[in-house]
Amino acid sequence: MNKLFKWVPIALAVWCSVTGVANARVFDGQTIHYQYFFHESDTMYSHASNGDHVIGAGVEIANVVDGYGTLDFSDDGFVVNFDRGTSFNPAAFNGFVISVLPSTLIDFTSFSLESNTGVAGTPVLSFDANHLSVNWQGLGFHGGSLHFITTFLPHDLATADSATTPVPEPDSYAMFMAGLGLMGFMARRRKSGQF
Repeated sequence: MNKLFKWVPIALAVWCSVTGVANARVFDGQTIHYQYFFHESDTMYSHASNGDHVIGAGVEIANVVDGYGTLDFSDDGFVVNFDRGTSFNPAAFNGFVISVLPSTLIDFTSFSLESNTGVAGTPVLSFDANHLSVNWQGLGFHGGSLHFITTFLPHDLATADSATTPVPEPDSYAMFMAGLGLMGFMARRRKSGQF
């Protein structure tokens, strides 16, 4: 039984150091450019919250298109919410493009749809280092949401062609220190013969 207790603090320290590591919130504080296009991918559609938006708390895009839907950025992606439905007209392009400035700190490396309860069908997604594109032409939509996620490289790593480095969240340091403290406490008790 004593051997089991000997491994508990080690396991706790490892768990604490691993579970608190996550990608930093990539969009927080960034300025993005939202643009809705209809008929063609270069034909701007004016009935949307087009323009620059600073990412922070709350909904960033209050009007995805024609008063339908909102768009809210999260840690590594964004969610489009529809409160009612209709359908997107067929066209070469009927959707939006989100752009980040090339001088920002990130380059996108993937873009995908994680969940979809708002659109009947699957929109066509595309991306490059600085743009995310969603084309849902011809699809119907209803009350529900779409959760899109991205992966990215910090700019300094993208130019060095390296992998993304996880950034520890502040609470992971506290958990790690608590694990180390528990290990020290257990070692001290064992050394003094109280174990």
